[in-house]
Amino acid sequence: MGQISWPDGVRCPVVLSFDLDAELLWNVWLTREPSPIDISQGVYGPRVGLPRVLAMLGRQEVRGTFFVPGAIAERYPEAAKSIASAGHEIAHHGYLHEDCSKLTKDEERKMLIQGGDALFRVTGVRPKGARLSLGKTTISNLDDLGFVYESTLMDDDQPYRLHSEGGKSRMIELPVTFAFNDTSYFAYTFGLPKPFLTPREVEVVYRDEFDAMYREQKYCMFMLHPQVIGRASRLDMLERTVEYMKSKPGVWFATALEVAEHCQHALG
Repeated sequence: MGQISWPDGVRCPVVLSFDLDAELLWNVWLTREPSPIDISQGVYGPRVGLPRVLAMLGRQEVRGTFFVPGAIAERYPEAAKSIASAGHEIAHHGYLHEDCSKLTKDEERKMLIQGGDALFRVTGVRPKGARLSLGKTTISNLDDLGFVYESTLMDDDQPYRLHSEGGKSRMIELPVTFAFNDTSYFAYTFGLPKPFLTPREVEVVYRDEFDAMYREQKYCMFMLHPQVIGRASRLDMLERTVEYMKSKPGVWFATALEVAEHCQHALG
């Protein structure tokens, strides 16, 4: 696939995306039942981390994309509403952060509708993008339900058009990488053999990754979590990184939907 033609004057789109998993993150990460301490880390996301993230995005005048499970929107309605009211994109993240590979096609479709309906009831927004634990029928279901993009796979470093059961899809894949995922460096609980890195160490990684994509005129998709990146020193680091990227000419801070809609036209 050739280089995507970005809008005039744009060299590198940057998407700041946040998965508001709250307690559900630990059901995904752990093979055991999450402890009260694990659950409390999840609660930190909507309670403390999210307001801090929203304040930073407001200072930087950047719109982000928030992938929210439907059950989390119902559990923390004021948090979900605060995202939408600040002008950020609300996107689909399952209902209970399900593993779609364990669902039949019909079960998956019902889950997608349930999650989307929950987000709509709470925020007034009908999501057009999704980030899911994919199964064999997920792309087909998303395509049938009119989604514009999906953002989970790691097989490229620029967006591309997906294929579903019926052949070529209108949907766009916005690929991700663990290099831009805060859990790669900061997620920890008892019994998880995974050390912390310091924010300064991660800042170097984020800058190096951005610089390489900027040089190649690709795009950057950050995959962050308010309960992780929302700790004060880490968010300070993210804000410094945002300011660094803003200092480069031709950087377009966009929502995932804005990038996907551009790519639908650019990729024909």
